[in-house]
Amino acid sequence: MERIIIFSVLIIVIFCNEFVHASVCDIKYEFKENKEVKIADCKNKGLSFIPQDLPGDIKVLDMSFNLLRLIGNNSFVNYKYLQELFLGQNQLDYLSKNSFQGLHKLTILDMSGNILNLSKVYSAELFRPIKILTKLDIRRNMPQPIDFVTDYNYPDHAFGYLTELSFLGIDMMSLPHFGSGFGQLTTLKKLHFESCYLVHLSNKTFKRFSPSLEQLTLKHCRLHFVVTEYNALLPFPNLRVIDFSGTFMHLKHALQLLHPYRNATITTINFGHVSDISIDRVDIPYVLTITADIMKNLKTICVENLDLSENGIVDIEPGSLFSLDHPGCLRQISFKGNRFLLFSEKNLNEIQYFFRKTVRLNSLDYSYNAVNYGLKYAGTLNLDFNCSFHSFVILPKSLEKLDVSYTIAYTFPAIYVSVPKNNSLTYLDVSYSNINTPMIDFQIRLETFMSNGGDYSFAWNQLKRSPYHTLKKIVWKNADLDTAIRLYGNQFFNSIRSIESMDISENDIWYFPDDLLNPMPNLTYLYLSKNSFQSIPIQLSYTKVQILDVRKNRLTSVSSVIRDWADKIQELHGMTLNLIDNAFECNCDNIDFIRWIQTTKVNLDSRSYKCKLSNGTVIDTLIAYNSLYELFADCKNTMWLTFASTLLSTFITISLLLFAYNRRWKIIFSIYGVIRRVVERKVWRIYQYDVYISYEGDIVIWIKNVLIPKLETEWGLTMCVKDRDFLVGPSQADNEAESIQNSRSIIFLVTPEFLSSHECMFELDRAKYERITKNLERIIIITKDITMTDIPVEFSYIWNYAFIVQWPKTLDNLDDTWRKLRMLLTDGLITNT
Repeated sequence: MERIIIFSVLIIVIFCNEFVHASVCDIKYEFKENKEVKIADCKNKGLSFIPQDLPGDIKVLDMSFNLLRLIGNNSFVNYKYLQELFLGQNQLDYLSKNSFQGLHKLTILDMSGNILNLSKVYSAELFRPIKILTKLDIRRNMPQPIDFVTDYNYPDHAFGYLTELSFLGIDMMSLPHFGSGFGQLTTLKKLHFESCYLVHLSNKTFKRFSPSLEQLTLKHCRLHFVVTEYNALLPFPNLRVIDFSGTFMHLKHALQLLHPYRNATITTINFGHVSDISIDRVDIPYVLTITADIMKNLKTICVENLDLSENGIVDIEPGSLFSLDHPGCLRQISFKGNRFLLFSEKNLNEIQYFFRKTVRLNSLDYSYNAVNYGLKYAGTLNLDFNCSFHSFVILPKSLEKLDVSYTIAYTFPAIYVSVPKNNSLTYLDVSYSNINTPMIDFQIRLETFMSNGGDYSFAWNQLKRSPYHTLKKIVWKNADLDTAIRLYGNQFFNSIRSIESMDISENDIWYFPDDLLNPMPNLTYLYLSKNSFQSIPIQLSYTKVQILDVRKNRLTSVSSVIRDWADKIQELHGMTLNLIDNAFECNCDNIDFIRWIQTTKVNLDSRSYKCKLSNGTVIDTLIAYNSLYELFADCKNTMWLTFASTLLSTFITISLLLFAYNRRWKIIFSIYGVIRRVVERKVWRIYQYDVYISYEGDIVIWIKNVLIPKLETEWGLTMCVKDRDFLVGPSQADNEAESIQNSRSIIFLVTPEFLSSHECMFELDRAKYERITKNLERIIIITKDITMTDIPVEFSYIWNYAFIVQWPKTLDNLDDTWRKLRMLLTDGLITNT
C-alpha cells in the first residue's frame, strides 16, 4: 500500500512558506565597537534583486551567495545609513553608473567572487557617491585571459575617487598597467591581489601607487613563470608585510626584490613555494644551495616571521641562512618541504650561535624534509647515547612550537638536541619522522604532543622518561597502539594523567582493558575513528568524555549503557557522538538503538546511518525508524512470548513451592492474575481506545459534530473524549493518564484556546512518556485556526516521532486531509503519497 510521511515533508513545506512570506531577510542586531548595529542578513536566499522593503535604518546589508546579475540605478537609495554592503559570491556582471547612489556613509564594499570585468563595468562615476569607502574587495572576478602579451589598463578613472581607501582587494592581470588615478589612494595600507595571471613584475608596475602601502599580497601566480625586475617594490618603502607565497618567480629572484628594504624592519616575509619543479633552468635550477650572495638582502633585515618553505633548498653554505644580522627579531621560521639538514657538523657552530641569539623565536617548522635515508649503524631518536661523546644544539628557551613531522634526516655522528631548563616548549610534532637526532629534555611543559606513524615506542619512552603533567592534547595515530595495549594493558597511559584531548585513530584497536582510561580523569575529547571496535567500550561510561569520535569502525549497534551515558553527559555538559561509516544492523535487537538515534538530544553527526537488514538489504536508520512497524512487526511478539514463557515457568515453580509449604491457593491465583495481565499487555496488547483526543475550549462542538461521526460512525474507531467518556470519581489527571495509557494513538487538536491550557501540557508530557515506553503507537498534531509557528515550543520534544496535519481553511483540500488522517489512524506509518 502506498504511504506518505506527513511530518518529514509537510512541516518543512509549511515552515518554509511561512518564513518566506513573513520576511525574505533576517533582521538582527550586533555590537560593533560598543555600538548596536542593525543588520539585514539576506545571504543565500536565492534572490535575483535587491529587496526594497527592508528597514531604512539598517547599517549592514549582506546579499552574498545569491543570484544577482546586475545592480541597477538607485538600488540602495532606501538605505542611506548603510555602512557595510556585501555582494560577494553572486553572478554580477553589470553595474549601472548610479548603482551606489545615496550610500554616502558606506565604508565597506565587498563584490568578490563575481564576474565583473575590470575593463567594462567600472564607469568614471560609479564610485563617486561612496568616496569615503575604506575597504573595497573585488577579487576573484576576472577570468583567465587569452592574451598574455598585451598590457592591461586598469580603470584608474573610477578608483581615483576612493581617496579614503585603506584596503583594496583586486585581481592581477598578466601585464598590468595602473594609471595615475591609483596615485590618489594616498591612505592605502593593504593591497591584495588574487586570481593572479601575472607574467612580468617590472620596475614600473607599481610606480603610480602611493608610498603609504604597508601590506602587499601577491599569491598563487602559477600559470607562467613571473619575470621580476630588481626595483619592482621600490615604490613601497614602508612595506611591513610581503606575501608572495605560491607565486612562481624562484626564491633567488624573490630575495633580490628585498633590495629596497636593507636594514629595514619587516613583520612578515612569506616566500613559501616561490620556486617549483616546473622552474628548472640552468640559470635558476630548482635544486638550490643557499649562499651568502643570495642572502645579502635578507641578511640585513629585522624580520619577525620568515617563510622559506617548499623551495627546493638542499644545502646551506656557511655565512648564509643562519648568519642574519638581527636574529633577535625572529619569532617564526618555516623551512617546511625542503631537503637540507638543519643540524650538521658543517653548520654546527653557526646554528648554535643562531639559537643563542634568537631570544624571541617561538615557532620552528622543519617538517616534510626528506634529506636522506638511514645510515648503517646510525642511531634512532630514542637511543640512550653517552652524551659526553656527542655534539649539542640547545634550542632557544623562547621556543613554543617545534614541528619535525614527516622528516627523514640522518647525520653521522649524531647531534643531540637539548631543550633547556625553564623552556617554553608546549607543542611538539614528530609524526612519521625518521631522524637520529636524540632529544634531551629538562622539565618540558608540553601541552600538545603529536607522534603519528611508525612505532609507538619512541613517543611512549619519551612520555615515560619525562611525565608531562601539563600535557593537554596528544595525537597518536597509525602507531600500532593495538600491539602496545595488548602488551602493556592498563599501564599504557599511566604517564599522561593530565590529558584532555586524545586522538588514537587509525591504530587497529579492537578493545580496551577495563581500567585503561582510569589514569585520565580530565579526558574530554576522544577520537577513535578508523579502528576495529565492534562495540563502543563500556569503560567510557565511567568517563567525562564530551566529544567521542568512533567513525569508520565495525560497530553494529550502540549499547544501552553507552546510550544512557551519552544522554547523561548531554544533560550535564553537552555531548557530541560521531558514528558515520560503521556496520550498523537494523534488526529486532537494535530497535531501541534505531529509536534512540531519532529521539536523543545528543549531537550526532547524522540521524540517518546506513544499516543492513536481516535479509542483507542496505537501508538507513531513518527509513528503519519511519517503518518500524512494517520492518519489525514480529519482533515485539517474539520477544515478549519468550518473556511470557519465562514468567509462566517462574509461576509454575513458585506455585509448586507454595503448594509444598501448604500455602493458600488464593496467593497462587493472585500471582497468576499479575502474570496474565502482563502477558495480555505486552504480548497481546489490548487497547481500550483507538484514539485519545486532547483539546481545549469550544472545539468540542467541532469534535461532536464533525470528528466523532467521521472516526466512530464512518471509520469504526473507538475514541476517548474527556467531556463524554471520563468517569466520575477519579481525578482529572488520573483519568487522562489512564486513558492515554489505554489508547493506541493520541490526537492533539491545537487551537488558539489550546495554547494557554495547562491540562493539555500535562497530556503532552504523558504522551511523551507513553511513547517512550512504547505503549502509544503514534502521536498526531492537528493545527486548526493557527499557523505552524504558533505551535507551543513544548511540542519540539516530540518532532522526531509526531505527525503534523494542518487542517485546511477551505473545503478544497478537505477530502485529502481526511484521507491522510485515516491512513495515519488505521494503517500505521505512511511512506509516500
